[in-house]
Formats: sequence, C-alpha cells, structure tokens
Amino acid sequence: MIEGLYNKEVVCPVCSQKFKVTKVKARACKVKSRDSDFCVHYEGINPIFYEAWVCENCGYANLADKFEEITPREAEILKSKLMPRWKKHSLGGERDVDTAVEAFKLVLISHDLRGAKASEFAKVCLRIAWMHRYKGDEEEETRFIRYALEHYKQAYEKEPFPADKLDENTCEYIIGELSFRVGEYSEAVKWFSRLIGSEEARKKPALIEAAREQYQLVREKLK
Repeated sequence: MIEGLYNKEVVCPVCSQKFKVTKVKARACKVKSRDSDFCVHYEGINPIFYEAWVCENCGYANLADKFEEITPREAEILKSKLMPRWKKHSLGGERDVDTAVEAFKLVLISHDLRGAKASEFAKVCLRIAWMHRYKGDEEEETRFIRYALEHYKQAYEKEPFPADKLDENTCEYIIGELSFRVGEYSEAVKWFSRLIGSEEARKKPALIEAAREQYQLVREKLK
C-alpha cells in the first residue's frame, strides 16, 4: 500500500462481520484548489476517494462518518434485500477514481433500500459528480449534479436543519450553485438572492461573499 494510506478493521453493523477499510493519514492530504461547489482538488492522494466504506461480506455501504448509524429495522432490510444479491469482494486498499465511483454508487443502493433522507442522497450524488469532474466526464458530472440538486431541494423543503450537518444557508448556496452549473440561471439568481438577503446568513461573511460572486456571474449569463 502506498505511503499515506493505512487499513483499519471495523465491524459491519448489518452482518456483524469484520472487514478492513482504508483510511488516509491527515498529513498525506495536500489541497491544491477548491471549486465554487466545495469540490476540493488534491495533490497526490485524494481523501474523498476513501469516504465511502463498503462491507465486503454483505455489501452494505455508507459514508465513513455515518457507517454505524443504521437502525435494526434498516439492517434487516439490507440483510434480506441486499445480501442475497451481493458477490463478496473488497473495495479496500488503494482506490482510483473508478473504484471510488463504484463505492459511492453502492452507498446509493444501500440508501435506496433503507430509505435514507434526501440530504444523504444529495451528499453522495454531489461526490459522484465530483468524481466525474476529476475524470473530465462532463456529461456524467452534469447528470449527477442534477440528481444532487433535486435531493438538496427536497431536503430544503422537508427536513429540519441542520440536515445531515448542513445548515440552511449553506443549503441555499449549494442549490443556487448547482442550479447555475446546470444552466438554470433564473433559479440560481433566486437562491443566491434569498441567501444574500438573509439576516441569519450575515453571520457567515465568507458564504455571503461567495454567493455575491456567483450571483454576479449568473447575472452576466442572463444578459
């Protein structure tokens, strides 16, 4: 295994079997740049590739920070609907972008079967869009941005904030930014304007400044 990665043994909350996940040492993460939708570009190892954990024994997959957050009812659903279809294989070890996409798509399957919240779907879809951006696949990137946008809107309308660690103002920004990226300029203006006019958002000057910058870019497009 390359320098900067290490394995950790965990117990799957669905099948109770042990398996190894690969993690990234903090010192191995070197940020090169950030995009306006929070996508981070790294030099060398990309830690986002390793955010999705997949149990090699039963196929249950989730983001690392949510992996153990599953109810007994959800675990039973996955045992009955996912395990019979799963062909045992490991997604541990060094990952390239295609392996990372596979892992994140397996998270979507688990989310679908257990009825995860819209905010959880949105986060995963946005990361898959980023993976395709790294690959230079604009068509697939846009497709998953649209999925993420749809789920962020559902989360905004139906979930209490914070929604999966996401506050209301940041959600407004993301909806505006993703609308901009798929060419829905009037929608983007609406969401950026809502954020810029929010009293609560004034406590987040960096977010307000980012929204103003993107608002100006959208206005240029509308001209």
